[in-house]
Amino acid sequence: MKLTIFDLDNTILNGDSDYSWIEFLIKNNYVDAKSYEEKNKYFFDQYHQGTLDIAEYAGFSIGSFIEIGKERLPEILDKFLLTVIEPMINIYALRLIHKHYENDDQLLLASATNKVLVDLIAKRLEFPNVIATIPEQVNGMFTGKILEPSALGEGKLSRVKEWMVKNGYKDFSGTTFYSDSINDLPLLESVEKPIAVNPDDKLREISINNSWEIVDLP
Repeated sequence: MKLTIFDLDNTILNGDSDYSWIEFLIKNNYVDAKSYEEKNKYFFDQYHQGTLDIAEYAGFSIGSFIEIGKERLPEILDKFLLTVIEPMINIYALRLIHKHYENDDQLLLASATNKVLVDLIAKRLEFPNVIATIPEQVNGMFTGKILEPSALGEGKLSRVKEWMVKNGYKDFSGTTFYSDSINDLPLLESVEKPIAVNPDDKLREISINNSWEIVDLP
């Protein structure tokens, strides 16, 4: 089966799930608005500049799970999925996904976002395989740290390679990857068919220079 990999934020979703999660918590008074708002904007800007410290950001995002508590978290996640993520899903991206399902491709969702949120969204999108940044847990409790490598940049490439080995893929022959972000350049440069979806300015320039396909979804 040919392997098709999709990024999540700003590729399948019209927006960023991690950022939207924090905004959702602030709006619904689940966390302290002032401290979370400032930090969320700081990390959001870093990500789009390609300078994000993923461990620092993941610690911030995972910290919200700790603050909410394990008992309340599932109910709040369900509300987030229904009220925030559902409207963010780009129907045109869904058509791309379904096209690959119809071709009997193997689909893999690969996101730098933490695995708690990605697993939630992957289930809704019916992705059978998921790569994400994994929060560290000790005795079933989040520590606020992540298991290295993260799924950002070179880390995403490393985790995809690890998944491929476990699933019988010897190399990137016939592999397609859809992404919007310059942060995904290591994986885009590795696959046989890189596709830039609504790319940021840096990725658009690189895509044009390399004659990579560009898909501008409505």
